[in-house]
Formats: sequence, C-alpha cells, structure tokens
Amino acid sequence: MSAAKAKKRLRPGELDGLVLAYMRKHADDAPLTATVIGRGLGGRSAGAVANCLARLVKEGKVRQAKKRPRAYTLKEAKPR
Repeated sequence: MSAAKAKKRLRPGELDGLVLAYMRKHADDAPLTATVIGRGLGGRSAGAVANCLARLVKEGKVRQAKKRPRAYTLKEAKPR
C-alpha cells in the first residue's frame, strides 16, 4: 500500500466522534447516508460508517430518517 493511500487506523470509538462531528458540520445537508459520510471523512468505509450509525441510533444520538437508502440525522436536529 502506498503512503498516499494509507489511512490512520482509528482507536475504538473514534469513528463515532468523527461521524457525529461531520453530521453537525453538514446538518443543512441532512439526512445523510453512510456513503456520503464515509466519503466526507476522507474515504472511510461505508460499511464501517453504517455500523457506526447503527450503534449511534441505539445510543439515541442519531435517528434513521429514511429507510431506503438508509439516511440519518442527528437526534438533536429538528425533523424536516
């Protein structure tokens, strides 16, 4: 793997913070999909972001706004 493609491995739970920060910064674009968030975080895996979002839903920090495609908003954001 080239140095340009190498990504820093995240510590456990670190992706949660990155996803929440991205969602706060882009709240006007909500609802957001895992793919959009992953690309916005520098090419993080959409699968990893989707797992993170599912965990954040269970914790009550994020809510699923659409079923297909699965899209999410912050819990503190007012529904549209």
